[in-house]
Amino acid sequence: MEISHERAQLLDERIPRRVRDLAQHWLDSLSDKARQLVQVAAAVGGSFMVVEVASMLRETTASMLPALNEAIASGLLICPGEQTVFQHELVRRSIADALPAAVRQALRQDVSALRRQHCLQVPMPPEFLVTGGRPPGAPVPGPTDAPAPLPAPAPLPDSSTGPGIVHRLLPALLMARSTRTEPLPLGLAEELRASLTAMLQAHYADVELTGTADAPLADRADRITRNTVSLFADGVQRATARARALLAAHQGRDDEADAVTAAAVMSNLEWAVGNLAEGLRWGQRAVQRLGPATPPMWSPYVRLALATKLSDIGRFEEAEELIGTARTEAEALGHSHTATPLIARAMLLLQSSRLQEAQDSAQTGLEVAAKSGGGWVVPVGQAVLILVALRRGDLASAADYAWRCRAAVGADNTVFPSIHFDWGECLVATAQLGPRRTTELLTTTYAHLLTSPQLFVEEAAAAAWFVRLALAADDMPLASTVVTAAERFAAANPGRPTLAVATLHARGLLERDSEALRRAAREHVSPCAGALAEEDLGILLSAQEDKNGALGAAALRSALRRFEQIGSQGDIERIRAFMGEHGTPVTSAPRQGKAATAGWEALSETERSIAHLVSNGLTNRQVARRVSLSPHTVNYHLRAIFRKLGISSRVEVARHITHGA
Repeated sequence: MEISHERAQLLDERIPRRVRDLAQHWLDSLSDKARQLVQVAAAVGGSFMVVEVASMLRETTASMLPALNEAIASGLLICPGEQTVFQHELVRRSIADALPAAVRQALRQDVSALRRQHCLQVPMPPEFLVTGGRPPGAPVPGPTDAPAPLPAPAPLPDSSTGPGIVHRLLPALLMARSTRTEPLPLGLAEELRASLTAMLQAHYADVELTGTADAPLADRADRITRNTVSLFADGVQRATARARALLAAHQGRDDEADAVTAAAVMSNLEWAVGNLAEGLRWGQRAVQRLGPATPPMWSPYVRLALATKLSDIGRFEEAEELIGTARTEAEALGHSHTATPLIARAMLLLQSSRLQEAQDSAQTGLEVAAKSGGGWVVPVGQAVLILVALRRGDLASAADYAWRCRAAVGADNTVFPSIHFDWGECLVATAQLGPRRTTELLTTTYAHLLTSPQLFVEEAAAAAWFVRLALAADDMPLASTVVTAAERFAAANPGRPTLAVATLHARGLLERDSEALRRAAREHVSPCAGALAEEDLGILLSAQEDKNGALGAAALRSALRRFEQIGSQGDIERIRAFMGEHGTPVTSAPRQGKAATAGWEALSETERSIAHLVSNGLTNRQVARRVSLSPHTVNYHLRAIFRKLGISSRVEVARHITHGA
């Protein structure tokens, strides 16, 4: 590709395979009618009029509008005027080239005849090839409060000039939440081998190691390199066998790079298949094995790999402490390593429902990655931004981040699969297409999400969300399948309260069990998941107006307050809409004048109760028992109290209540 004066063009007529794969993935997400429209339009050319394609498909323009809207919502097409054009010319070419040559020729003859008959001449403006239909310099359409555009990723370091391949690939390997289903390409594995050997030799030359006089430095580095690369050069089964064998047979220093890597790989492999206890055990062992014989570059990523797992199960404080240590170590390694701790922390902040902090951390991490060539971590940061935008009800930004995320995955061969990529896309699809169409996608494109151990542990409300969607589409078998999978996963991991309460939430929805939903609302570690459970409780009770209507209204108002504290505008609007439709008064916030944002008046009823209990000297755990919340949720409310009162300690809470409230 050649880039000149902000314009890009291919130097070869052949379209890269990853672009073709991306186009096919995009096409597969459409309904049959929308897919047919896009394929015909792609063969016709870069721009067309809807009446043309409708005539060729023997449809009316009106009957084609739903399919056209679906294609536009997906991001494939845009309509800047009377013309409809493809957002990306390379994607259009990929779709057209996938059609048989005879079909393309016949379609083009049909449209030529149609245009001659109706004198329709629709030239294609050259700017669409580069700007997606916007004149150069024109602003991207979207909400006025949309996040600033992300910077373009910088070129990856040239591995031929040093250990660049190690710096961009080894972190991805150590932190992979799952493992490649195929071995590393031979060329990539050999490149990693050469660079890793050089790094180890340099490290061992600088560090005095005991008990190694019988092993020449070069032989030692070569042996450890071969052991390390072998963990990634094979598929999942052989990688597991190699890691177990290496850990069982390892002699000498436990802090050597191959032993640490094997423990980290075992942690990732066990976690990926849902063995959480083993995943944590091996992750902790990998961190414990860090020592003088381990090159410094291993340390931050081994710690971050464990931190992300602790965050998944709601152990946020432990995870944040590990991320802090890893960030210090990464800063010592240089600027190119500082993006990953920022994005790992962004994921933790998202899981603990601190949306603004999550967005800030992710965007800062992406800016650093763009400047330093950390392409492998970019999709993870963009996945965070997808989910934050959806929580805030900003569908346009969420869809944009989803496209960027998928493009980044295809553009960097060091990127490992993450369930968050597909989860974010699935949520965007639901918001665009509605429950019935999304349930169709869940049996095809996103079928793997329904029984994914990774998703169920990383997203506290995922199982309940699937059940809610299935019930909205009147698909009871789908709802039952999800609940069964979630319960099976929870049973295989006893002693994990986050999984137990997630399963309780899903089962409560399926069986319309108000007590189960009430417990889930109280016990979810994630504030967002807890608020969702209370919303589900309110909707269920509101349907029983004869005896529980008032209780349902109270639950909905409580859920609304919780979402307001989080700043989840999309959820707030959904609940307000439901309450408006059912005539339920909204009393969670004053409707006249401007709501208080600071001081005692800004505190919710729950926050005031917690403030009084804290002022009496109760611990978070004791407060949690009094107000029927989890200690983590109490800690979340306490941070909100500090922020609104402009204080920073529990002592100041007591002083404020004594003298000010």
